[in-house]
Amino acid sequence: MINSINDFSAPKTILVVGYGVSGKSAYNFLQDRGHRALAIDDSSAVGAPHTMRDAEWKNIDFVVKSPSVPIMRHNRHASVTMANEFQIPVLSTFDIFRIYNPDAKLIAVTGTNGKSTTTSLIFHILKEMGVSVRMGGNIGIPYFDMGKGEYYVLEMSSYELASSSLLDFQIACVLNIEPDHYEFHGAFENYISAKHAALDHSAFKIISFEDRRTMSKYSASQDAVIVSTSNNPNADMYIHEDALIDRESKRVLLDFAGITNLLGRHNRQNIEMAYSVCRRLGASHQEIVRGINSFKPLPHRMNVIRKIDNVTFVNDSKATNPSSAAKALATFVGQEIYWLVGGRSKSVDPLPYVNDYLTGVRKIYLFGESVDEFEAAFANRKQTVMCDTMDDALRRAYQDAGYEHGPAVVLLSPMCSSFDQFKSYEHRGDEFTKAVLELDKRGGNKKAK
Repeated sequence: MINSINDFSAPKTILVVGYGVSGKSAYNFLQDRGHRALAIDDSSAVGAPHTMRDAEWKNIDFVVKSPSVPIMRHNRHASVTMANEFQIPVLSTFDIFRIYNPDAKLIAVTGTNGKSTTTSLIFHILKEMGVSVRMGGNIGIPYFDMGKGEYYVLEMSSYELASSSLLDFQIACVLNIEPDHYEFHGAFENYISAKHAALDHSAFKIISFEDRRTMSKYSASQDAVIVSTSNNPNADMYIHEDALIDRESKRVLLDFAGITNLLGRHNRQNIEMAYSVCRRLGASHQEIVRGINSFKPLPHRMNVIRKIDNVTFVNDSKATNPSSAAKALATFVGQEIYWLVGGRSKSVDPLPYVNDYLTGVRKIYLFGESVDEFEAAFANRKQTVMCDTMDDALRRAYQDAGYEHGPAVVLLSPMCSSFDQFKSYEHRGDEFTKAVLELDKRGGNKKAK
């Protein structure tokens, strides 16, 4: 198996499969280091410089695949099949990064929900301390664009974890594991194994007490720290009322009531994970608290856009599955919620996740490919409103919420991917934000606060 820079000491012919952000970065990196790189992509829209016809398989030394290129038996990409036939090693973009950075100190963050916020929060705290740290991976910054640092905080997707052979982390966090990405992995068990690969190849592990699948495998590990979002003294770190408690010392570490930039129980877990990582790396309590308080939440994750009279508008476009949407609903318990749902479904029954938080939901406004599926799912539970577009859903929700006398929330937390009507969840969130900011022009004459 290829495992060192020596395997790339002489120029090689390397086929890069996938020419999106990650693949293009890998292609340029390999070319800059003297290799003969070819880059292909199934989509003509991305402008890959080569095609499969350009690949002379007998002359190719390595294949380097972008994270989303499928490798499983049920969906294996043609290039991976050809590489296997010619006995050509298939490497991930992470593998290439690791080969060229063998001494890098890596911190892996993975899970179904919360990866980006936790990754960014760890990076922010360490950077504010003056640590030489870089951030990248699935968060949108390719490995080869991070620059040089002593530490690297990496958001690791299940795609990349399942595809990589050179996983080696100083610390790995698994936040949670919920059903997702069946189209890539083929079975939930494969998805779980991919997430657990981060822990299997780490010197120190941080896991969640609430994640029973991970707890059952790693809770007895001496190199594991367990955090809990409930009052559970059996965890190494847990929450009692609004306080974060250290089990060993019984000391209050944080008062969550004073943290206003990261709302919701899910963000409490993100904070716990980040706190544990930074303490492991030598940060003081005061340094961590300062970093948490100065952190700016990432876009499209429970972002309050504006308030018009009693109605608050929240952009949670990043909630692309029911588990994530449930966390958003839980944040606004006690308020009247007008919930915007829709897009390309993940084919996961939402009720087991959101049922406990539907009490405050007044209406559900459905848009996109999934309208029929979700209308059936919520039949006899909540009133649904069929809408042509997200813009139409927003307009109707705003009109209905305006009749409330108490606090009301218009919440975009769509439970779906965006690819039926938008380029990405970012595009969807940007369009929602733009439409909310224009509401006075088209949706009424109320004054914004």
